Amino acid sequence: MRWLGIASLFVLLNTSCFAEEHEIAITIDDLPFVGSGTNTPGNLKRTQERFMAIVNTLVENQVPATGFAIGGAVAKNEWDLLETFRNQGLTIGNHTYTHKSLNGMSAEKYIADIERADTTLAPVMTEPKYFRYPYLAEGKGEKKQKVQEWLAEHQYTIAPVTVDSKDYEFNAQFYRIPYRKRPQSINSFKKRYLAFIWSQTLRADKKAKKVEGQPIKHILLIHANLLNSLCLADIIEMYRSNGYKFITLAEALKGNTAPVINDSSAATPAAETEPKEETKPQ
Repeated sequence: MRWLGIASLFVLLNTSCFAEEHEIAITIDDLPFVGSGTNTPGNLKRTQERFMAIVNTLVENQVPATGFAIGGAVAKNEWDLLETFRNQGLTIGNHTYTHKSLNGMSAEKYIADIERADTTLAPVMTEPKYFRYPYLAEGKGEKKQKVQEWLAEHQYTIAPVTVDSKDYEFNAQFYRIPYRKRPQSINSFKKRYLAFIWSQTLRADKKAKKVEGQPIKHILLIHANLLNSLCLADIIEMYRSNGYKFITLAEALKGNTAPVINDSSAATPAAETEPKEETKPQ
């Protein structure tokens, strides 16, 4: 029996679920890269290689994507990475300056944080301007209203999410595997990770309001991290093998028929914590 790839298995199991057309936009949070917090030569080299693996996969597969950068997380030697991302035709939006949850601070302090990122990221941000809430936390009541009014006044479009990969959980698990054992573990990780993304997609489909004559549109949330530098090509293949078309965030926001995920089902700041650096392989 011929070996079947990961994406091929999804085709066999789920073809019947996708008689209608589906479209999806990829969004990538926490640019430039999760865990790039030190300037040692080894970490810098790994960050560059992994970041470029994500960019090159998108470009080679002709997949549009929008990345959301944390203004205060961009080191001096990482601006070139964001410029490369933008120069390849990919979109960059605002993910605040400090990546704090609106649930834990006042509207005024949160707005100041967005504004600081707006100024810092101005050289690399693209138009139209997009904003993604850290932890998908939009706040409630008057606080929520104040932030949304500020964003609208400053020409920001809020980028929602319909399919949350929860990749931070898988990425944290992968980091805990000793460096030299990772190559032999990656295939099993890919299977688990892709299976989870697929289940999240099917779940979102079931909740989607189907409008006759219109494709179901989704917005996928992943992060710029180690796991996606290794798995993004497989994610793209999985969706395409199941009849999905990749679209821009702008296209996904036009008549989007899928339900939006808010902070009630998103990660908490504690849950999304990942390693800040990677030690030299032993």
